[in-house]
Amino acid sequence: MRAPAGGPSLIEHGMPGQYAPAPRRGGPLLLVVRVVSGLAAIVAGLLDVLGHAAIVQHAADWPLPAPAVTVWVGTILLIVLGLGLVLGLASRLCALLLLILALVIVATAGRVEGGLPLYGAALLAVACLLVVARGGGTPELLDRIDPRTW
Repeated sequence: MRAPAGGPSLIEHGMPGQYAPAPRRGGPLLLVVRVVSGLAAIVAGLLDVLGHAAIVQHAADWPLPAPAVTVWVGTILLIVLGLGLVLGLASRLCALLLLILALVIVATAGRVEGGLPLYGAALLAVACLLVVARGGGTPELLDRIDPRTW
């Protein structure tokens, strides 16, 4: 079969470059924000492990159910989500969950204790919000979790 006299249709196959991915801006800066916030979460989690007894004593003043269990769950989440951010494993999802955890820390420990639980967790929340909104930078192990590809 012969092609039409005018050649292939642009409408039929799309414009050249139409389906190319949009260039990512700020990749290195977002990478630094992602890795530093992940490392900060890991360090905070490890410090919580080392001073678990003192944190549980303070947690009795915070409005938390079962402070010993809740502090352990928060500590494990800090370490796991921080590792997810550093490695770039679904960094937007990890950053979203870490953002929620940081806001819980601000609302409980930060409200009562002030200082590092308030300002450190708020700064971590802002960094996680940036990663959620803009992505985690260029080199990631798992860019996103997309149920359509399962």
